[in-house]
Amino acid sequence: MTRAAGGNLLALSLASGLSVAAQAADEIQSGKWEFTTQMQLPGAVQSAPAGQGAGGNAPMIRTACIDAANPIPAEAQCKVDQVDRRGSLVTWAMTCNSPRGEIRSAGSARYAGSTMEGRATARVPGPDGQPVDAPVHIAGRYLAPCDAK
Repeated sequence: MTRAAGGNLLALSLASGLSVAAQAADEIQSGKWEFTTQMQLPGAVQSAPAGQGAGGNAPMIRTACIDAANPIPAEAQCKVDQVDRRGSLVTWAMTCNSPRGEIRSAGSARYAGSTMEGRATARVPGPDGQPVDAPVHIAGRYLAPCDAK
């Protein structure tokens, strides 16, 4: 084999290896995940209880089974209106029903191995009936394979 051909073969091998590694990094790990969601409501009481940030609600923690085809967990009272997945980046829009009215949210999250970080904006009914936009932070972590059904 000539030196030039060997160099081309090495470059092709490296490119193929990087492509496989990049593709693996883009995969969303299927299984049971724990998601912690923190919403910051504007105008909320500034003196918050210990462990809760000022202007926010207590974090909501839930577990859900997800996979690449269904990367956004939704509560029973919610409907995922739109999901777009590009590798490890997921964007979505969701509508939920609450006792105070409809809540619409849109956000994006990036999965990286056994963790996920996301941000969203939720449009929630305000005390005067006018909608209020509230920023949301979501952190996820992989727990284990899903239980057999």
